Amino acid sequence: MRWDPTDPVQRRARYALLSGMWAVFFALFSWPYVSLLLGSLALYWGISALRAKPRTPAPDKPAPASGRPQTTAAVGGLVTASLALVLVASTFTVQFVYRDYFTCVNDALTHEAKQSCQTLLPQQLRGVLGAENE
Repeated sequence: MRWDPTDPVQRRARYALLSGMWAVFFALFSWPYVSLLLGSLALYWGISALRAKPRTPAPDKPAPASGRPQTTAAVGGLVTASLALVLVASTFTVQFVYRDYFTCVNDALTHEAKQSCQTLLPQQLRGVLGAENE
């Protein structure tokens, strides 16, 4: 069965998939607020597409071969939206837990002051979050 743009359930499923993919994209490239918005919209659209009842076909058209053609797109949207929301939540958690480090880096006026902020991080995270020595 082909995509029917007049069917609101299929449209919501496609919106969920596209919104979820863009949410992951924005989460990876450090736009967490846009990713949070798109991820929550994708969750809403995906859940509403999965909960919707199949549309009754018009009496003059034959019955569709598949009763729920939107399931794959809706589930894909839910998965990508969940991934994006987990990425955003982990970003916010890291910024909250290591707030002293990020405040020190933002307030540093010189390169040496920024390098001295690495003492606020655990040894294992200094290569990941900390600035590299030049």
